[in-house]
Amino acid sequence: MDQGGFNKGLNRFAMFVVFATLCLIGMGGLVTSREAGLAVHDWPTSFGYNMFLLPLDQWLGKFGIFEEHSHRLLASLVGLLTAGLAGWLWVRESTGHKRKMALAGIVLTLGLMGVRTPSTFVAMALLAVVIAGISVWHIYQDRTALRWWGTLAYSMVIIQGVLGGLRVTQFNDEIGIFHGILAQLFLIVLVCIAVFSSLWWKITPTSSGAGEMAPKVIRFHFIAATAAILLQLILGATMRHQHAGLAVWDFPKAHGQWWPATDAASMQQYRSDRATLQKNLNEQKRVTDAEGRPMIFLSTGRDLQAGHVILHMLHRVGALLILGLVLCTVVLAHKRLGGSHCLSRLSLVWLALIVVQGILGALTVLKYKPADIATAHVVCGALSLLTGVIATIISHAKCLPPATRENSQGIAMARVEAIG
Repeated sequence: MDQGGFNKGLNRFAMFVVFATLCLIGMGGLVTSREAGLAVHDWPTSFGYNMFLLPLDQWLGKFGIFEEHSHRLLASLVGLLTAGLAGWLWVRESTGHKRKMALAGIVLTLGLMGVRTPSTFVAMALLAVVIAGISVWHIYQDRTALRWWGTLAYSMVIIQGVLGGLRVTQFNDEIGIFHGILAQLFLIVLVCIAVFSSLWWKITPTSSGAGEMAPKVIRFHFIAATAAILLQLILGATMRHQHAGLAVWDFPKAHGQWWPATDAASMQQYRSDRATLQKNLNEQKRVTDAEGRPMIFLSTGRDLQAGHVILHMLHRVGALLILGLVLCTVVLAHKRLGGSHCLSRLSLVWLALIVVQGILGALTVLKYKPADIATAHVVCGALSLLTGVIATIISHAKCLPPATRENSQGIAMARVEAIG
């Protein structure tokens, strides 16, 4: 059992799982952006076939079906990778019957996935909820026990997969919202594993109190902005899974106003305007490509409601709030820590991601919601959350005050020697 040393292979594998999960979030975003969530209408089978045995001619090159089935295959890969990561952590950090029980549980759940009946998956998800709760309790007792972080991640990926399947079989958009939110939380857990297993984390001194951390105001801004990004992603998932197209299609104003009216007469006018715009775009051949596949999703056939407009505007306000918080974090970090401090540099990367995210959001509106831009917007949001989580963890756990930054290299070398 080795719980304290650095393992390069483990850390690289954890980072690969993070990357695969980002790809999965991107593919999930593409499925939603292209309104393809029900392109494959059965689950856990695909058109009656075992998911892994679906003939290539039934999904390759098939608009909607390709995206949805690829999403399922990639989700299965991420699940398998997460199982491997959890097993690796248990082998590394435990011995005896605990290790055997953990590995047996992982192998058993992987075997049960071969049964491929909805009831089996639902039962596994319910058990995974219990295991996730136990994992959280153990993590609360000992945050350095990566085996429990791995167990939490594996439990979450099972729950996530079942929610995705139920979204199909139950025709329930609300399940899709929870599916999207859990994907972000799952990513956070994986990022924690990758950070905690890194060499930098091992060699950087852990703070023994608030006096050795970054200043309180900086820590507050990191956590506040990260929380705001998470709430913004939840709001975005709620908007996307209403499948109502664009509620507002001009920017920076909204329906020609800074805050659009949502009374009955105004809503009727917006519906009429959107129908007219959709007709004009059809005449300009901007709605579908030469093969008849949709390129934009201004309208999806659902009526525009006041709630859609309000959610859209709240999303815009949230974007401005996040930009302000991250910008303040950058200014404070550079002022209090210096431009060469790792948190100052990380905050600059964070600000760049937020700016790109805002640009992608504006383009999504102005270009009438093309799937590629809308999906890039989703992925950039996940990267922004990932960066905020890393910065928050570092600022609250590591000894990196401005007074010690000049000595950080020497301290790091000392820790390398201690570990080695």
